[in-house]
Amino acid sequence: MKKPGRKILLLVLPLGLAGAGAAAFLLLSGGGKPVPVPGPATGQHGPMLALEERVINLQSGGPFRYAKIGLTVELRPASADFYALVGESRVAAEKLVTGEHVSEIPLILDALGRVVSARSSTELVSVNGRAHLKDQLAEAIRGVLGEDDVLNVYFTDLVMQ
Repeated sequence: MKKPGRKILLLVLPLGLAGAGAAAFLLLSGGGKPVPVPGPATGQHGPMLALEERVINLQSGGPFRYAKIGLTVELRPASADFYALVGESRVAAEKLVTGEHVSEIPLILDALGRVVSARSSTELVSVNGRAHLKDQLAEAIRGVLGEDDVLNVYFTDLVMQ
């Protein structure tokens, strides 16, 4: 008659070793979560993704029917070291970061058109209206690129026609 304890030991030992290995990996690798890159300090900025200017139809209810909008999206770099770069190395790093989002530009432009076309020119001529539009655009673009990837959104042009 064989002892049942030996079979249990042969089954439990490999499972225990696998669990210990997984726990050690998670502890040594920081739990699998990357350390978040901080936002820029005063006088610094992240990589800038400039979008083409667009002419967008506005809702009726104001003196203007169209808005010409230029937008630039400030992105969070992959490393805090980006902020210390200057010259050609900064330009190369910025191209690398913005290049990662080229395939998402049509989605960003769609979000831009969707948000702006829901406004009337009466809303957009006021300072508060533009600030509200900027907040809504930042939220929509974060929905495309990711909550942590978008630091800010800047108007490079906003003209009613």
